[in-house]
Amino acid sequence: MSVVRSIPTNFLVILAAAFAALQVVLGAASLDESSRPELSVSAMAVYAALMALVLLRGRGPLGPAAAWSGVAGTAAITALVEPGLPQAVWPGYAAWHPAALQCLLIILAVRGRPLLAAAGCAAFAAMTVLWSLGTEPGLGEGVRIALAPVLFVATAVALARFLGLNDRRAEAKTRQALALLDEAARIHAHTVEAAGWVREVSSLASPSLTLAADPEAELSEDARNRMLETEAALRDRVRGGYLATDDVLRRVSAARSHGVVVHLFDDRGAVIDDDELGALVAALDRLLPGLQGPGILTVRARPMGRVPAVTIVFAPDGPRESVYLEI
Repeated sequence: MSVVRSIPTNFLVILAAAFAALQVVLGAASLDESSRPELSVSAMAVYAALMALVLLRGRGPLGPAAAWSGVAGTAAITALVEPGLPQAVWPGYAAWHPAALQCLLIILAVRGRPLLAAAGCAAFAAMTVLWSLGTEPGLGEGVRIALAPVLFVATAVALARFLGLNDRRAEAKTRQALALLDEAARIHAHTVEAAGWVREVSSLASPSLTLAADPEAELSEDARNRMLETEAALRDRVRGGYLATDDVLRRVSAARSHGVVVHLFDDRGAVIDDDELGALVAALDRLLPGLQGPGILTVRARPMGRVPAVTIVFAPDGPRESVYLEI
């Protein structure tokens, strides 16, 4: 199996810089063919600055200022070079700018600015065709000069758009995969939690169920009480949900030992904050020592987003006053 290795960014930068430098060298060697060599030299300076800007300005997509500078620079270089080109013969390397600008605009396209690259190429082609109308060869010469850059830049723009579309699709697939992983993790967590809950319930229920299933067993008062305690503990875990923590269950058990009927209801169905559970335990510690005689204590976790989050109600038997607390 072959291994595909990514091309280092530094290598691409060096390659692009070398190609750009070659075009400038070829243009400098052909300055004697230009009637305005000083303008061509100025264009070379602008081009060198633009290449440094687009190649060395970090990684990833170019910023708007750098990208628009590339478009404006393309028009400026074209306007500086073409007035000095020969109008009666093929300009040769005096027209160094088409290949040089082609390199600049391709870099704009692959660095996330394909539309601006297309705009810069269109400006170059239009200015070149307009210049060629004043030459002896005419329109054909302008088309020949502009053809290769237009084709290469168009290919780069199409490739950049295609790769951008694939990147967006890949990001969407990645987000979808992560969402599925999150859902799988939640399901696994619920499965583990349910398995732990089953083991806990089994450890609570097995002794009493074994005793109850034995036809020869005689239930003493103590055994009957233990079975009732087991039934209450099972009910707490089934109805109490996330309220049925060890701290809460210990206090509930203590209340039952004093003749209080306790009901735990978890209407939230979601994890309860530690702060709210701490406040609940503190409220029970304040309330339980003062409860006198039998009655019904109801602790309810309300649905998500409701205020209060948890309510505590004690309804005593007889004419005594009820107690209502909110958390």
